[in-house]
Parts: sequence; C-alpha cells; structure tokens
Amino acid sequence: MTSKTVRPVLSTIKSGRLPYVHDSRTFHLSDYLSQEDTVKIPKKYNWGKKIPSDKWSSFGNLKINNCTCAAAGHLIMSWTANIGRLRKPTTKGIVEAYTDITGFNPKTDGIGKPVEAIKALKYWRKHGIDERKIISFAKLDFKNRDQLKQAIYFYGGCYVGLNLPKSAEKQYNESKKWTVSRTGTKGAGEPGSWIGHALLITGYTKKELTAISWGKEIILSLDFWETYVDESYAIFSADFIRDKQTPTKISVEVLKKDIEKLQNKKAGMTR
Repeated sequence: MTSKTVRPVLSTIKSGRLPYVHDSRTFHLSDYLSQEDTVKIPKKYNWGKKIPSDKWSSFGNLKINNCTCAAAGHLIMSWTANIGRLRKPTTKGIVEAYTDITGFNPKTDGIGKPVEAIKALKYWRKHGIDERKIISFAKLDFKNRDQLKQAIYFYGGCYVGLNLPKSAEKQYNESKKWTVSRTGTKGAGEPGSWIGHALLITGYTKKELTAISWGKEIILSLDFWETYVDESYAIFSADFIRDKQTPTKISVEVLKKDIEKLQNKKAGMTR
C-alpha cells in the first residue's frame, strides 16, 4: 500500500513573528559585500538540494508557532549538509531556545507568543540555538533582489520575515507555491491578513525562490517576496566554514576582520 503524503494543517496556525523592529546597531549586508562583489554568483542555486525532502522538520512550529527559531534550525541543517555532514537540531533544542526568548511554557501554554525576528537572532548569537552559536548577522536592503540572491549564495541561505496574506494559506494547501494573487494587495492579498512568519530561503532562480516552512519545501515567486517581505538577513556562522572558508570561497579571516571593523564603527557611533 502506498502511503499518502501528510500535509500540515494550517487552519490553527497563528503569527509566530512580530513586525520588523528597527535597531540602529544592526549591521547592513551592503557593508560586507566588498569581497563578495568579486565573485560572480550563478544564475540559479539551491543549498537545500543535499537534504532529502523528508528530512526537514517543523521543529514544533505547527503546534506552538515558533517560526523564528525553526528557521534557525533549518539554516543549521543547510550549512552543515553543505560542508560535510548534516546536523539536524532537535525539536527540544529549538523549543528550549524559543522558551528562553519568549517565556513560553510548553507544559501549560498551548500556543506560543509571536516574537520579533531580531530578538531570536540576537539570542542565537549570544546564547546559541541547540548549542550552535552564530558569528553575526546583517540586514539586507529592503526589497533588494540582488542582495537577496547574494545572501543566499554566499552564506548558505537567507533568513526572511514575511507579512503573509490570507491568499498564501490557500496556495500552500493547494499548490505549495506562493504568488501574488490576482487581487494584488487587496482583500485576501492584503499583507499580514493571515500571519507574520519567518522562514529560510535556500535557493533562487531568475524568477523564483525555494524556501523551507513548516518542515516542507515551498516555492515563492520573487514578486511575492518583494510584495510581502518585512525583513531579510544574512547569517554568518562557523557551521558554514570548512578549511577556513565558506563553500563559496569566502575567507573566514576576512569575514572576521570585516565584522570587527563594523563593530568598531558601531561602537564609535554610539559613544
């Protein structure tokens, strides 16, 4: 007997990500790209190809709406799968991080609280998620398609926050593809009319993006991303470093020097 693919039930899903909050201390990806600008990126790429479709996990996101931490778990998977051996975080480790960030009690609280993506990223950098810390993170220029593709290719994926429209729920259930509806941003296409959500984008082509959400792969049109994106981040991690460089030949020593320069620059601005 052939087993049927079980699709996530999204009718009970609530917002897991609160809207973007500006923080003047956040690095900007444009400040990092001096080295990377010399590298020509391919027309299409997908870091998620090395991970079988049934190996992704929702990390509890279907029950407690912890998408900001689940997306981090998916990035850890993407990085480690592409530098050697896949390391899949535990759902327990992801939920523990989410609990620390929000105060969620898995024993008494049925549904978790939404949280700002930047809080999850700061926690990840300072404390680690499932015992994996990141080096730093940098915000992309708003709706910059070129930077989005650079972030995906150079850093093993892009951490993205979206204000999803109600139309996205129906599209997910029917086609696993998010596109801007015929009504545009009105009615069911209104930004945020469904939920605020964080996810990992693993790949890109000329007009589409590949993402991981609720443990499943989904395709987004670039127009959809541009219409509903609220924030996007490149994440820098030792989990994406092999032989002192990333798989895309970005030197970790140069990267660390760039981060140090930016830290000094930010410190000077806040004095």
